[in-house]
Amino acid sequence: MKPKRRWLVPELVQTSAMDCGPASLKALLEGYRIPVSYGRLREACQTDVDGTSIDVLEETATLLGLEAEQVMLPLDHLLLTVPDSLPAIVVTQPNGGDTHFAVFWRRCGPFVQVMDPAIGRRWLRAERFLAEIYRHSQAVPAEDWRDWAGSDDFLPGLRSRLAAVTGTEETQLIESALTDASWFSLAALDAATRMVEALARNGGVKRGREGRAMLRALYRAAAEAPSGGVIPPAFWQVSVLADSEDGEQLLLKGAVLIRINGVSASPPEAELSPDLAAALAAEPDNAWRIFARFMRDIGLHTPLILTAALLVGGAVLMIEALLFRGLVDLVHDFDSSGQRLAGILCVALLAFALLLAEYANARELLRLGRQLEIRMRLAFLRKVPLLNDRFFNSRPISDMAERAHVVQQLRALPQWGGQVLRCGVELAMTTAGIAWLFPGLAPWAVLTALAAIAIPLLAQPALSERDLRARVHNAALGRFFLDALHGLAAVRVHGAERTVRAQHEALLSEYARARLQELRVALLTEGAQALISTGLAVWLLLRHYQTVGDSGGFLLLVYWTLKLPALGQQMAILCRQYSPLRNVALRVIEPLGARDETNTPADNLAETPAMQSPVHPGVTIDFRGVSAHAGGHSILNGLDLTLPAGSHVAIVGASGAGKSSLAGMLLGWMTPAFGEIRVDGETLDAARLDALRRDTAWLEPAVQLWNRPLLDNLLYGSPQEALAGVGEVLELADLHEILQDLPDGLQTSLGEGGALLSGGQGQRVRLGRALLKRDARLVILDEPFRSLERKRRETYLATLRAVWPEATLLCITHDIVSALDFERVLVMDGGRVVEDAAPAALAALPDSRFRALLDAENAALESLWADSAWQNLWLDRGRLRTDQEPAG
Repeated sequence: MKPKRRWLVPELVQTSAMDCGPASLKALLEGYRIPVSYGRLREACQTDVDGTSIDVLEETATLLGLEAEQVMLPLDHLLLTVPDSLPAIVVTQPNGGDTHFAVFWRRCGPFVQVMDPAIGRRWLRAERFLAEIYRHSQAVPAEDWRDWAGSDDFLPGLRSRLAAVTGTEETQLIESALTDASWFSLAALDAATRMVEALARNGGVKRGREGRAMLRALYRAAAEAPSGGVIPPAFWQVSVLADSEDGEQLLLKGAVLIRINGVSASPPEAELSPDLAAALAAEPDNAWRIFARFMRDIGLHTPLILTAALLVGGAVLMIEALLFRGLVDLVHDFDSSGQRLAGILCVALLAFALLLAEYANARELLRLGRQLEIRMRLAFLRKVPLLNDRFFNSRPISDMAERAHVVQQLRALPQWGGQVLRCGVELAMTTAGIAWLFPGLAPWAVLTALAAIAIPLLAQPALSERDLRARVHNAALGRFFLDALHGLAAVRVHGAERTVRAQHEALLSEYARARLQELRVALLTEGAQALISTGLAVWLLLRHYQTVGDSGGFLLLVYWTLKLPALGQQMAILCRQYSPLRNVALRVIEPLGARDETNTPADNLAETPAMQSPVHPGVTIDFRGVSAHAGGHSILNGLDLTLPAGSHVAIVGASGAGKSSLAGMLLGWMTPAFGEIRVDGETLDAARLDALRRDTAWLEPAVQLWNRPLLDNLLYGSPQEALAGVGEVLELADLHEILQDLPDGLQTSLGEGGALLSGGQGQRVRLGRALLKRDARLVILDEPFRSLERKRRETYLATLRAVWPEATLLCITHDIVSALDFERVLVMDGGRVVEDAAPAALAALPDSRFRALLDAENAALESLWADSAWQNLWLDRGRLRTDQEPAG
């Protein structure tokens, strides 16, 4: 029996376009009363720009205390009570677009309760929800499917469906199908049942006796015909997979979900990773707590004075109303024109004083908003250098840029708060004034005031949900725009404008639909609030007129009573503004609550001493049982490796073998899921990683070139004294050739990402930047000479090894021939080191993996250069020539 869960699934709307996985998992955990931090959970789920793997979600849910299992079920089994498949995380495909995770929580009659992270909690008809579920296809062995179909995971559901269309469980048919050791009989009975269900649902056959007769006829016809007889392929869950080389294979179709069987009776035995431990221990994001801290830093006296001024301003409005009422009797109460003029002058002076007070309040609120924005920006800028690489790799560049941009919207927060406070005070004072002057109308005045504010407050969750949904679609649009701009040249060359336009139209339609829904809710809320509060106000006036008549204070009562709906309308507008402010605040503060990569404050990074070893210039590195996962896949598996100080090691292997992941462990891109990395005998923790980076020279095509002068790009990350070595670096990296083509020499900006340089020139600039770190103890070269010709590659590699003769040097390369010059080579495959020896020794072994790679490279070179079908063209300084033409 499953433990009780909340009747309503907790609602959580994703903050980014790729957050549906961790958002769904958090809703499930909260539904079972397991509190967890959304931001930390997002990192623990290894969310990247392509989303989260369902395998990682299953593993994470299990580690956090849920009994979770990933299953693939027929769609018509999802809504059955036996076996119970709820709750579950289901893979959906809304509107035929990208796959998407959603929580399938419970069923109530014809409706199902769903928590869609892109929308929020909603109730859907079962048929509509089933239409959104993604139909997955997968090849499975026929024996495995037969075993599953004959188990309690399938048979109770089949019996329920049979009883629904025939009135009985048709035990005889099930037993007949079970006697068949092959898969066909159970599959045929399942398909026949599904076809009769469809016919009965559309009125083609009556349930009961007629349905039973139809079922038996279909099952008999299917059993007699090898191809399934009269049952169309759409009703079969499995079908024979043709041309299978692994025995009899079936193509299985159904819904993929992570089924939750409750909370684990005992805590998981596996030790939680730092991300999961932080997810359980961290407090939930709270924007207002951070803002309160900023306000304390600014000084509490300013907000307190402003609050008092706004309260006084609201109370003074009551005095204004009474003075307005007194102006009517000014002619009768004052005898002379001088008295009347003095009275008017006093009222004018009071109005002018109130105007000055309003100006001072508005000015102070603006100043407070600017200070809040500045402090938020400073906190954001301080935090960004401390964030780990996983945080940035899990979010598109457009998403991070949008977060930094929307900070400016938070400057409106103090003004919004002041307006809410002012409106609330006016509403309370106006209601109190009506009750004071006309005690008999007090209940009606309170009811009118409550109606004016209750409706906007009740609609606040719906408004917030729709605003956040629109922001998610807006983030998807931003990602699309950035990708389209990056790929603009390729789009035009391949003539893909129509495809891009269609995708843009689909994204824009979803965004427009979300904004339209938000507008509808806002208009409905404001319209209902205006109608109800105005109706109550009119009823209040009519009731007073019918019972009291035209009294002396009737004009003041009309003014105050009709002011209540106006204040309610203002409150409705302020409530509508709250949702965008809150959602912006949540997006901005998320990085502030993320886990730091290092405990060293950003301001003290430059003062942190680098690792120094008086004995060995290089570093000693030990991988002890290191395993790493990314996107639900294992990329390093139980890696045991020792790299002595000062060793120069080549690392080779096929693409995806784990070479760059090994280097990424030392650079801090990834952290071990299991095992330990030790550097110079000490565990590579955050502080040690920070020191190691200061002693590392890293060269690979992914190293960023900035839109800054060439000199700044060379000196980036190097101390000021490195400026003296620029001349030597220009020689070693052959940068003089580049300088000749740059109009301003070393002061020429290189363009966005080094766009003014060719691929090979950019690599030489990166090479020059690395060479300026002459005291590096660890050198990591990952495909360092891509886009350069072979002769240059050989020259530069020899130069690098001569510059750092005693540093620990790792060279990751697909150029197998260059590995022959190293003392040691590591051959990687499947995240493991499969060969580790001197390259000459491995090359001498005919069955070694290294020898196979070397032979494949030589064969490819010989076929390309020796085949007469190829014509070799040379491009030299913008001039194209053939082999027969002389150079120069």
